[in-house]
Amino acid sequence: RELAELDAAMFDDPSAGAVVLAQRVGAQLFDALLSGELRSTYDVARSVTREAGEGLRIKLRVNAPELATLPWEFLFDQRRGAFVALSRYTPLVRYAEVAAPDRPLAVTSPLRVLGVAASPDGVEPLDIAEEQRRVEAAFAPLVEEGQLELTWLTPPTWRALQAAMQAGPWHVLHFVGHAELNGENGEPAVILADDGGEALHLSAGQLADLLVDQRTLRLAVLNACEGARGHDDSVFSSMAATLVLRGLPAVVAMQYAITDDAAVEFSASFYAALANLYPVDGALAEARKAMSLAEPNSLEWATPVLHLRAPDGAIFIANEADDE
Repeated sequence: RELAELDAAMFDDPSAGAVVLAQRVGAQLFDALLSGELRSTYDVARSVTREAGEGLRIKLRVNAPELATLPWEFLFDQRRGAFVALSRYTPLVRYAEVAAPDRPLAVTSPLRVLGVAASPDGVEPLDIAEEQRRVEAAFAPLVEEGQLELTWLTPPTWRALQAAMQAGPWHVLHFVGHAELNGENGEPAVILADDGGEALHLSAGQLADLLVDQRTLRLAVLNACEGARGHDDSVFSSMAATLVLRGLPAVVAMQYAITDDAAVEFSASFYAALANLYPVDGALAEARKAMSLAEPNSLEWATPVLHLRAPDGAIFIANEADDE
């Protein structure tokens, strides 16, 4: 019941009551996850890392499908009166344990971002020009400083995306548009355009086919409703989890709808930290913090979810040649 109330509160105007509800749900999740000896171990680990000036990365490996869809990003430690994921020293990630973990990519500025904004015929229309303007406004300081380069995919079709992936190199894919939980073949899907401008449902597996051969691509950001949502039939049902399991080192997706203002705040803070070579989970924690401070009673800071296969969160490192 409280989870249903929390889902509803995500779409209401910000309120202190919603924050109290999130704290209550988050505390129950925290107590269920960390109890007894495990809580003691957690406390000791926090103390040791704090004294060393380091952080404690919390990796959730959720094998039970019915638990994978819970909003773990709301974990709330009542003893400290704080949401765990709002600190870059206790970042929370959905972690996919793989046989061959990814190493960080050495990059020379700028980070090259391929933007995909799609609003084809046959789905609820988006103001693509306005969506692009908002993203560009968020990126503007980084572009001016030479830290980031943004290129929009035109037209937003799978053919154009395949051609862009062949051309490369790209470091980040930033998608703005629609997603759906169950596509035509039962998989979650993003919606691009076909050659005639009509809606084309691209499943998670099909999108992975297009992206994973671009070896420099380290991150996908899916600013689409339900890009992170799965369903109880499969722990790997979400778009984000599928892309990570297929080879992308990191995917940030949305488990709730996100407002335009919150999306801009997220993008500006997240990419600024990423351009400064923060680990991707630390960059997301900084973005959460900015979203929370910009709208104090909003819960939208918990909307982004990070799926990760890079063991230490580092997906980019500075190219040593740049320091010579």
